[in-house]
Amino acid sequence: MKFEKHIDFLLKNACTSIRFLVHRDLLHTSLEESFMQEMRKEILLQENVQKHLNAQFLDGWFGTELHGGDYSMERSIGTLLDAGIEKEHPAIQQGIHALITPAIAGNHKNWFHGGDGLDAEGRGGNNAIVAKILSWVGYDESYPVLAEQIALSWEHLSSVPGYSSIEDFTKKGKDQRYYKPYARFPGANHIQLLNATQSWRTEGRMTLAKEAAKHAYELMKDVDEFITFKKPAAFGGSFVGPFNYNWKGLKPVDEAGLYRIINDPYNFEFAFWLGFVSGVPDWVRQDDGTYYVLADFLERADKVDLIPERVFSCFRRVMGKEPNYRKRTAARCDLTYALLRAVWNVLE
Repeated sequence: MKFEKHIDFLLKNACTSIRFLVHRDLLHTSLEESFMQEMRKEILLQENVQKHLNAQFLDGWFGTELHGGDYSMERSIGTLLDAGIEKEHPAIQQGIHALITPAIAGNHKNWFHGGDGLDAEGRGGNNAIVAKILSWVGYDESYPVLAEQIALSWEHLSSVPGYSSIEDFTKKGKDQRYYKPYARFPGANHIQLLNATQSWRTEGRMTLAKEAAKHAYELMKDVDEFITFKKPAAFGGSFVGPFNYNWKGLKPVDEAGLYRIINDPYNFEFAFWLGFVSGVPDWVRQDDGTYYVLADFLERADKVDLIPERVFSCFRRVMGKEPNYRKRTAARCDLTYALLRAVWNVLE
């Protein structure tokens, strides 16, 4: 098996959450195995998992808001699922019930700044976050908000072949570039939702999805500007940042480029970039070169030491699964697992 030594290292040294995920997602070990059931129980007791479970209100809502912050519906449910908590777990199901029950959700901040304006122009705001969370747990795709957002996401993606330049769907203002009113061009929320759902897929649509993604990449791969969104006048008319997709991040990165990312002055750059390349759908991915570079980096015994402490601290906040770093081995386990997940589906 390719990467066998890294699998063995994690199974011997990593926290219960990582060991469980290696078995479940990489080795496809049956969940019926008694040791898998035991690990499920142990994961619930991990300190980092308990923090999110403790952020749940009695009515099922997680945290202080829908989107953003360390504890929110999106962050807490996503973190619990990523830790290996099954989607059928009562805490997750109670959270989903709270999310889709107006009488409960209305008692909390079930919106984010600019979300209503984004929804009003069909770019995907509050409703996109709700749909994304529902997609994580495999919710019925005919459920109204989910079905609506899947259709909207396909509308954005399928519109791409009609554009010949960025000027076709954006405008350059005095200080910033922003989407033209009702323009359709896929953002991260659209790509992620389509990747997590199945009901939109047909053979013809998958072919068009690949063509559209390739065209979007060609249009955007060298664009350095951040595209904002100008809210309709009824929602204040100010600018907010929508969920842009990192098309430029699809460009192949060589070894020197990887070290530039690792040493970027923005301490979160490496974590966000690694998280991005780990989640690129196969129908969106344009080149496999980056993954070979990451595989080579994975082989370096000193890889943890090559990442500045300030950068590793941010990596842990974004991608860490180890409950504590009292031992340096825990840092190595977190990084090894993150790199392994990034390359597994492409190179294994």
